[in-house]
Amino acid sequence: MRIAVYSGSYQVPDSFENSSEHIFNLCGGNTGNFAIIYGLFRMLDSAASVVEIVPWSIDPVYVNENFDLVIFACANMLGPHTDLGPVAPMLKAVDLPIIAVGLGAQAKSISDVVEIPAGTRQWLDVIAEAAPSGAPNIGVRGDFTYAQLERIGLSERAIVTGCPSILLNLNPELGAQISGAREKSIFRVAVPAGLPYWPELMLLERNLVQIVESTSGIYVGQHDIDMIRLCRRELNKIKPEILGHFNRYIAPGKSEAEFERWCQRYAVCFNSAPAWMEAMKSFDFVVGARFHGIMLALQAGVPAGVIAHDSRTVELCQTMAIPFRLYQELKSDFKASELYDLFPFDEHAFSMRRKELAERFNILLAGGGVYIGDRYSGVLNS
Repeated sequence: MRIAVYSGSYQVPDSFENSSEHIFNLCGGNTGNFAIIYGLFRMLDSAASVVEIVPWSIDPVYVNENFDLVIFACANMLGPHTDLGPVAPMLKAVDLPIIAVGLGAQAKSISDVVEIPAGTRQWLDVIAEAAPSGAPNIGVRGDFTYAQLERIGLSERAIVTGCPSILLNLNPELGAQISGAREKSIFRVAVPAGLPYWPELMLLERNLVQIVESTSGIYVGQHDIDMIRLCRRELNKIKPEILGHFNRYIAPGKSEAEFERWCQRYAVCFNSAPAWMEAMKSFDFVVGARFHGIMLALQAGVPAGVIAHDSRTVELCQTMAIPFRLYQELKSDFKASELYDLFPFDEHAFSMRRKELAERFNILLAGGGVYIGDRYSGVLNS
């Protein structure tokens, strides 16, 4: 089986000699995507002779001649913010079976109805029509996204799988490992940085920054390009007005020079999912508004919790039994010592969801002749 994976990269090994734009472009605009793509790559690499990551713009003729199956790695692509119309004709020119993985809908609340642009609907139809078998060929993040496809008549092609990152760690006892880690006192905290354009989260973000400082933690940049630059000491590439906004949002009261030193001490950016997970093992808790930054900590066996602020984060947490709190539920001055109480962890629910979602991924991929049961036998048989 030869598989073409339409996605960004799961690692940027030459990041040390390249700019932040290089990382930003290869990861698809958010380093949190490393978690998605690496999780998917690990699934496929165990079950296929060839797995090649290719760009959306690849020549369909090359794909038709060199592969047997297309996997389209998705994110929060359903909503008025994204029109996939330009991608649909290129995908339609691929005369191969197609499976989409990790599709999510984006809205302010999970009670909303998501508007799907005509171009994105066309893209969905192309994928649905290219199903390799009678089995579902669109893996979605949760019930909210499934409901959006049901509304437009595509529910028979969909199955709730969550995100591939839930299965990065093959240890069937991962839930117990996380529970055991929660028995330790919290000394160091890492924070996946939010985006300084979310005014409703500003006070919480400032509090997280104070927790980072008080626990000798780190502040992990994921998105946008200027946040990545901030974390890689490329402040000279950030427009002064944007840098000033970051300064006021993250650390008000610090001068420009003080803020630059703060970034040098606390702000980091990772170039791969494995490096990120390994680094998280030095911390006692990871908390913030970036879902995949939290997921990578959990997959490393480190307690963590999501500050949920929209349908994307709520849906992912509910689907995969990830500890979360709505941002409105949190005081803006909570302490590191309160994190276990604020983000309780249900070991049994987490473990059962991992098993259930592994079974669903197996169904989704087996429809295209990809069998992942051997690699995930520990989770499937737990």
